[in-house]
Amino acid sequence: MTAMRKSKRISAFVLAAVLACGPTMEAGAAADTPVCDETLYITMDPYGEIKESSVVKSYTTNGSSQIVDYGTYNRITNMTDHAEPVTDSEGKLTFNLENSEDRFYFEGGTDTTREELPWNIQVSYRLNGLEKKAEELYGAAGLVEVNVDLTPNKQVSDYYRNNMVLMAGTVVDMDKNLSLEAEGAQVQSMGNLNAVIFFALPGEEQHYSIRIGTNDFSFSGVVFTIVPLTAAQLDKVGDLREAKTTLEDSADAISDSLDTLFDTFDGMQKSVEDTADGLRGLDHSRQLFADSKGKVYADADEALAGLNELSQQFEPFSGHMKEAEKFLDTMNSHVNELTGHLDDLSPDLEDMKATMRDLRDDLRGISSMLNSPQVDLGAQAFLQLMEKTKADLETFKQSQAKLDGGVSALAPALAGLVASTGGLSGKKAEYFSEDSLEDLIGEMESAGVNLGDEDEVASYLRNEVGMATDEIDALMRYASQALYETATASQPNTGNIAAAVGAIVEGFHGTAGNTGLITDIQTMIGQTEVLLQAAASQKGNAVGLLQNTADMSHLAASMCNTLDDIISDADSLTKTVNYYHEDTLDTLRDLGKMTDAAARSLKSLTVFCTSFENQMKTVGDSLNASTQKTLNGLAGTLDGMGDGLDQTDVLKNAKDTIKTLIDDKWDEYTTKDTTILNIDMDAKPVSLTSEKNPSPRTVQIILRTGEIKEKDKSTTAEVDESYHPEGNVFHRIASIFTRIWNMITSLFHK
Repeated sequence: MTAMRKSKRISAFVLAAVLACGPTMEAGAAADTPVCDETLYITMDPYGEIKESSVVKSYTTNGSSQIVDYGTYNRITNMTDHAEPVTDSEGKLTFNLENSEDRFYFEGGTDTTREELPWNIQVSYRLNGLEKKAEELYGAAGLVEVNVDLTPNKQVSDYYRNNMVLMAGTVVDMDKNLSLEAEGAQVQSMGNLNAVIFFALPGEEQHYSIRIGTNDFSFSGVVFTIVPLTAAQLDKVGDLREAKTTLEDSADAISDSLDTLFDTFDGMQKSVEDTADGLRGLDHSRQLFADSKGKVYADADEALAGLNELSQQFEPFSGHMKEAEKFLDTMNSHVNELTGHLDDLSPDLEDMKATMRDLRDDLRGISSMLNSPQVDLGAQAFLQLMEKTKADLETFKQSQAKLDGGVSALAPALAGLVASTGGLSGKKAEYFSEDSLEDLIGEMESAGVNLGDEDEVASYLRNEVGMATDEIDALMRYASQALYETATASQPNTGNIAAAVGAIVEGFHGTAGNTGLITDIQTMIGQTEVLLQAAASQKGNAVGLLQNTADMSHLAASMCNTLDDIISDADSLTKTVNYYHEDTLDTLRDLGKMTDAAARSLKSLTVFCTSFENQMKTVGDSLNASTQKTLNGLAGTLDGMGDGLDQTDVLKNAKDTIKTLIDDKWDEYTTKDTTILNIDMDAKPVSLTSEKNPSPRTVQIILRTGEIKEKDKSTTAEVDESYHPEGNVFHRIASIFTRIWNMITSLFHK
């Protein structure tokens, strides 16, 4: 009886110690709504296997006459009155209260399994280092190890996995044992009794060993309580969890940013190396430039000299353009004047040609009569023909006189045109007058000068005429072609003014070895008069003379036709000159402006190049040295940067190591070692029997392993089922101890 009482006292003491460290419950509930406290009691064998389990539910009725509960029970015990529950197939349990009790209790037997508990509890034993069964240890002597293994179950709900804490304890009587050691546990001494208490945080795996040195071993078992962390002081855990989440997110963001930065560094490394190589190449080019600057300066001096010379040659060109403009105006005036005289001469030529044709016909008629075998110079027909011939001759003489006056008026215009063709050079214009031009050409022909050979012509002008070099150049540039065509052309050429002038002069006045048109006409008139006189006197002489006269008439007609062609060509030439006159003047003016601008630009360019060359000579050495230092400095900086970028992989590995360490620590406190940082301080307790039940005010699970004691005297200590915790942790400790003390004193009095 004494042993039984002592066992009960030890069990009560352990339960009181564990519950004293347990949680509190929050007070207060809505009026007229029953509030429930749930406690699951589990009895286990010495190894932690579940033998029996039941739930005790304590209701504060708050004036309600009906209690409704959901759950699956193998037995139901009303611990308050005699009311029988009403059940249905959905697990609904209804108690209709007989009296208006403030509190109502009932017990429901359950078939709880290990998988439904937050922890899987296993207990093993060793004696002097050797594994032993529990039943072999009673009364044993030596060092007994009680090993408790707590493994969290991940299959339970989040509330029971993250919000529940396990507290366990046992009591060792040091009067019967030699030593006690419990590493990692809290040992409290109360007289001859030592209480061993240990904890496991939410989701935490723990392994505890209690070593007892004894000569007569017995063990009262281990009492476990699993309760939620609801103390107000644990609000800090929620703050820590939020801080952990924020810190973890920040760490992930920093890690991602560092990954991006390191990837950028990896990409930059090749670019930095290429840039450094480019700077070295640029420095090499700088050295080549510095080595060759002497030749560059020499070439620049030569180029500047050429620019100066070119600029000087451009300066007089504008004056030449103005002289060319004046020449074109003068030549256009002479051409127009010549064309006017030719136009005036054209009707006279037509009249003369008409009378010449009549005279030719008359002469042919006379020739025909004279050649006839039946010629009769006294015949009436012959006499009439002679009279008509005389009349036509008088008319022809009048036309010839009028034409001669027109040709006389043409001479000054021809002379002006010839003079203008020699004015292109602006020098020695006297050589291009009508007489001097013909004289000069004739002189060179007489001297045997080949007018088509410019070198021979230039040599003659220099040595024989005494012209200066610039005068010869001007003359050869603007007049050599005209002189050549004038001297060599047998027919007029409308494409050349000098040739046309020569042809007109030859046509009217003749050249060496040839007779002109006017001379031929005068000869023809004289012979015609002789013919008419001879025809009246004798036949024989008249026939030969007539033939000569006819030939001369034919030649005169041919010259008239040639003159018609010349007049037509002169008209075309006038149209061409007038058509291009203004455009040519505009071109010459634009060319003059262009040459002025070019000359000014060349001067400015020369000044700039000279200044630039002087500037480069002044700052070249300093600039070269500074550039060399800058390029070498930049290349060195980039080399250093490249060496630093070579450490990117090391930095990435270090970052990954730090992140892995942080992640491991997060996992340690959230998924591996414990889930305390996953605690939800706002979560409501979840019913132990069904999720259909309202959230209970408190929940707790109390477990106890079997005792190791003498078999025939074994008696199981009972837990007072009337204990129903209420209040909150730190404010109701006094109430808890009061109830526990009452239970303990009742055991001592049995």
